[in-house]
Amino acid sequence: MESPDKLLLDTELRRIAAAVLPALQPDVIAAKTDLFNGSGGVILFYLRLYEHYKEQHYLDVSITAADTLLYHPEITQQQYYTFCTGATGLLYLCVKLYEATGRRRYLDRAIALTAHFKEGIQQRVQQDDWLSGHAGNIFVLTYLYAYTQEDSLLPLVRSLTDTLIQQARVAPEGLRWGHVKMSFDSLTGFSHGASGMAYAWMQVAAYFRDEGLQYLAGQALDYEMQYYDPTARNWLDLRLTNTCIGRENFFHWDIRRFREDAAATNTWAHGAAGAGIARLLAYKMLPRAEWRVQLQDAVERSLEDAQQLKRGDFTLCSGYGGIVFFLLQAAEALQQPDLQQAAQILALQAVRYYHTYGTYNSYVPTMMQDAGLFSGLSGVGYMLASLLMPFRDDSVLHPVIPAGRQVPPLYAAGEVKRRLFLKYYPHTMRLLMATGWTLPDVPGIGMLETMLQKAVAALPEEHRRQAADAFAFEQQRTALWKEHRGLLYYTRRNEFTGGMPEATAEALLRMKWVVMEQVRLCRTHWQWDQQELASAAGEYCYLMQNHAYGVAVFPVGKLTAAIFDHFQGGYTLEETLVRCFNVADRQQAVTMLVAQTLSLLRQGFIKPVL
Repeated sequence: MESPDKLLLDTELRRIAAAVLPALQPDVIAAKTDLFNGSGGVILFYLRLYEHYKEQHYLDVSITAADTLLYHPEITQQQYYTFCTGATGLLYLCVKLYEATGRRRYLDRAIALTAHFKEGIQQRVQQDDWLSGHAGNIFVLTYLYAYTQEDSLLPLVRSLTDTLIQQARVAPEGLRWGHVKMSFDSLTGFSHGASGMAYAWMQVAAYFRDEGLQYLAGQALDYEMQYYDPTARNWLDLRLTNTCIGRENFFHWDIRRFREDAAATNTWAHGAAGAGIARLLAYKMLPRAEWRVQLQDAVERSLEDAQQLKRGDFTLCSGYGGIVFFLLQAAEALQQPDLQQAAQILALQAVRYYHTYGTYNSYVPTMMQDAGLFSGLSGVGYMLASLLMPFRDDSVLHPVIPAGRQVPPLYAAGEVKRRLFLKYYPHTMRLLMATGWTLPDVPGIGMLETMLQKAVAALPEEHRRQAADAFAFEQQRTALWKEHRGLLYYTRRNEFTGGMPEATAEALLRMKWVVMEQVRLCRTHWQWDQQELASAAGEYCYLMQNHAYGVAVFPVGKLTAAIFDHFQGGYTLEETLVRCFNVADRQQAVTMLVAQTLSLLRQGFIKPVL
């Protein structure tokens, strides 16, 4: 970088440092403490200033502010217990203070704070993601363990990994997390989506040398590729709101009907920059050809966006700041100095944009009053300092757990896959295992299904019928899990299809009825909806249905099943009446049929053709 450009960046960096200093004053420092836009993030910026300049003043400010914050009387009373947006970011801050000072007391404080936060970490975190969920907490607790070897941290890490394994859901490809968001599907991207999940899994897997956790990382990346747009060289942004979804487009359920700009976003949080950071780590750990191609696509898309500069946002989370960090990482890993130059040019453009417009984010009028690391000025300063100093693989946008002494894996070989697959095929697998069958090492649920089908077919006749019955039931239920569309879809569907038609019984008889999407009728010879298998064979009918929070299985009678069969055939109620009932007592039959129909309607199994 030429000296005039360095001077420009250096001057602006020091100006920003002075501008955010009021956020670290004792009377305001505890008002908001998180890394995202609180005092914890501002201290991290000052620590990076010290790392770059080696000037004692910046370290002194960091220590004074941190000691005030970490021992503040209210510091243990937190609202959120998450990495970037809540309490556990303070644990990361403590480790960074230890790195800068060598003072063990910061690690001790982190351990003490973890004890205070433990219940909140385990009970009050609702999301799965990196920014505000379990994935970020798994990372930061493992990060702290790498520095302290504190035994009490391991059960907490294990409890969170258990939770995320339990909450993983099969998709047409890979596994997905984050089902309680109001979005088109589980999100892509780093902050709240699959890339951030994969990054957390990879970091923790590398530290513990745990093959099962590494498998989960690959599954998250596989899921994310379902929403890759090769023309745009970007991963679709699946965030939606209720206002995006009109009735006329709802039943097509195509992301581009709701968001024509779904492929336009490219930031650390959403899009190619964050997805590229995850794939860069994946490719370092296991150089699969497809990850190299995906990485290169992310680089090319980021270069294109950096050149076009269509948006006036240079923050770390939602702006060009994330692209700067991705390009710096890629330049080092791929040995392409031109990418570093592109990052430098982008940073210079950020400063010039500020000189022209007086802001680093034209979308937020109050941005220049925001000292935040991810959302405001500290993040811009953090970016400038990172550009001016020698390359660091470790940054707040892509933190790295250092390799330590040999520690045992969290899970035995094959245990993670066994847990995952037993969620979907518990009876089939247990029946097979009772005959001596062992779970093969398969790459995913699709191959597992093929192997199960073959294993069932190879059983002796006395075992085959029951195992085949279990497999058929569980395969239908698993198919619904793969088709699941998330919380927003089912919430809106209930709004659009809810309500009872105002009509007489005779008018209802003339109506045609159709089965709702993602509803299945399943007939079996054993009760597979029970956790414990009853010994007696019989005839059982079930209606399976996707709903907002998962898949429900309802035992139903033979009459309900017969009526449902006719709805699947497109018959009117009158035609169903003739086929299913003895019409000698028509009034009683009509009453029964209408009652069954309205019950199925109320439960969301069917809808009238209007």
